[in-house]
Amino acid sequence: MKLKRKPYGPVIEIIIMAIVISVLCLILHLIGFSGYKTEAGTFETTLMVINNIFSKEGIKYLLNNTLAHFQTLEPLVLIIVSLIAVSIMEASGLLKHIFTPFKKLKSKYITMIVLFVGIISTIIGDYSYALLLPISGIFYKYIGKNSSLGVITMFVGITIGYGTGLIYNYQAYQLGNMTELAAQSIIPNYNYELLSNIFVLVSSTIILTVVGTIALEILGKKYSRNEETDNLNTSKKALKITTIVFIALICLFIYCIIPGLPHSGMLLSKTEPTYIGKLFGDGSLLSQGLLVLIVGILVVCGFVYGIISRNIKPNGNYSKILTKSFEGTGYIFVLLFFISIIYEMIDWSNFSTVISTNLIDFVGSTNISGVVLVLLAFVTIIIISVFIPSSLAKWELISPIYVPLLMRANISPTFTQTIFLAADSVGKLLSPIYIYLIVTVGFIYKYEKNSDESIFSVMKKIMPTLGLLALAWLVIILGWYLIGIPIGIGSSISL
Repeated sequence: MKLKRKPYGPVIEIIIMAIVISVLCLILHLIGFSGYKTEAGTFETTLMVINNIFSKEGIKYLLNNTLAHFQTLEPLVLIIVSLIAVSIMEASGLLKHIFTPFKKLKSKYITMIVLFVGIISTIIGDYSYALLLPISGIFYKYIGKNSSLGVITMFVGITIGYGTGLIYNYQAYQLGNMTELAAQSIIPNYNYELLSNIFVLVSSTIILTVVGTIALEILGKKYSRNEETDNLNTSKKALKITTIVFIALICLFIYCIIPGLPHSGMLLSKTEPTYIGKLFGDGSLLSQGLLVLIVGILVVCGFVYGIISRNIKPNGNYSKILTKSFEGTGYIFVLLFFISIIYEMIDWSNFSTVISTNLIDFVGSTNISGVVLVLLAFVTIIIISVFIPSSLAKWELISPIYVPLLMRANISPTFTQTIFLAADSVGKLLSPIYIYLIVTVGFIYKYEKNSDESIFSVMKKIMPTLGLLALAWLVIILGWYLIGIPIGIGSSISL
């Protein structure tokens, strides 16, 4: 009988990836592999070479900056702050009261709801991962489903949501600015409009939710159901009062982001010309403190419900309440430390940048157009996303070449950005170094005490779902291109 080999643990996998990257950097450095990065706006090119991590300079850099790089890792802070709010809401019984009635729904509707919430949650950017990954695990726990499946479903929803969504976020605003800058090399007075691809976004949100639900329901059959019992009280009176408090706080929040009313708009930037810029631009208190505001609202609601329902005693041990959701999360922080080293290595060596610029230059050197060009752009962006998961860093690298290139093929900058968003979301799901995949694996270890999951085993499980979602995106992109209908308000696929 052939024994099934257990997968390597996530830490060992990260160490192996680090060794592979280091060896590749050494080889590519020795053969003189390089690339030219085109600067946005000036369109000047800069020669980029791959640095050898095994060199004296590379080792010195890693030793001097490893701890500093880990300390500035954004997900680290987001998760810690978010877990404080989740802890209070869980310990108060509020989440149990809200989630338990969903037991009555069929599995497919649960999956659809979680996936849809994940897709549209990208309005708050990476905060969505920090808040919704732990909440989705708790949600599945209270409805009797496997918590790990809930975390994976939410991860897929949020990640694929970066390519679509019903509401614009600040990232879309920033990407639009880069697109506009790149397009002005061909049309000097070109202006990018935020609603210029809204028809594609709405349609793709619906299609991807349906396709993802079908795929994830198949995956869900591999997970056993869990039944969770606890001694927390539920109180209709507490929920009613908490709802009133929540609505009042949301109304106050909305008033603070409406300009022009008496004493309103205090969270907005005073320097940005557009409303989305006022919301999230430089100098915006909302942009700087959005997570704090969200957590503050959730903490207040959790305490109100907990006190009224008597799950939180006035003389209780608040330290336990504040740390309830931290139980079993230590592995997340271990994984973040090790993956931060890989990010540090990639950043210093220019490994991802040089590989990506060569792919970009290859596409730029081809003399193709039409469907083949759209398909090639889609595929290469996916490949680049595996090495550079960050949307903004990637588009800064790609847009100066791809936007003018596709404009010369009579493809509008708006449609080019739509192709990028679709491919970017697929590529993130394919990247073993995507930091929120690492966080997802960490949460699986929280809910599966004896888990032998690894980064690549989780990726293997979501691969069929990813394949269907990528195919759906491809059909949407190519279908829209071939039919030629408007992709948004006042815009089309062609110039």
